[in-house]
Amino acid sequence: MIKKQLQLALPMGVQEIIVSGGWAVFYKIVGMIGVLELAATEIVFQIMHASIMPAIGVGQACATLVSKYMGEKRTDKAEKSIIESVRWSEIIMGSIGSVFIFFPGVIIPVFTNDPAIIHISIIGLRIIGVLQFFDAVGLTLWFALTGAGNTIFPAVVESTLLWGIALPASYILGVKMEMGLWAPWAVLPLHIILFALIITWKVRKGDWKEIEV
Repeated sequence: MIKKQLQLALPMGVQEIIVSGGWAVFYKIVGMIGVLELAATEIVFQIMHASIMPAIGVGQACATLVSKYMGEKRTDKAEKSIIESVRWSEIIMGSIGSVFIFFPGVIIPVFTNDPAIIHISIIGLRIIGVLQFFDAVGLTLWFALTGAGNTIFPAVVESTLLWGIALPASYILGVKMEMGLWAPWAVLPLHIILFALIITWKVRKGDWKEIEV
């Protein structure tokens, strides 16, 4: 039992360490670009982290249902649970994202009264608003795969995208080529969208249905 728990939990634990370290480096890169840019990124990311909490709840429910139905050998019900969970995540995060897109000028001033930071943050929050629709899919399907017992694939994908693409591209474009904050903020959508597409492909492939925990 302990061996099986380690097999399932270790990839997730390692992923959290690698990803958390990666985002710390991302902040460092933004800080190298400028203090105002770092302040704006911090505000936007804090808003983003709060906005995904409802979808995390949906994802955790999805993982529970997938585990339950997989244990009962009812993969059809597990698949329906995934589809329904993605639909609700899209409704929740899409609604929040729409607010970010259309009303960023109402939200950002709650956190700062600096006009320069507000101007940068409004653009960033609109980008995050669009990404909510993709993040809803990637986040929910990540929970679905882990609920099915496939914890290695999502961990490898996210760690590779972050350290192999997002961070090097942000540093080279933003710092070395002096493209400024728009470089890491342009790379961020690439990271989130690619993750959602790859995880969607993996779930649609259907090999998770054959996993036995």
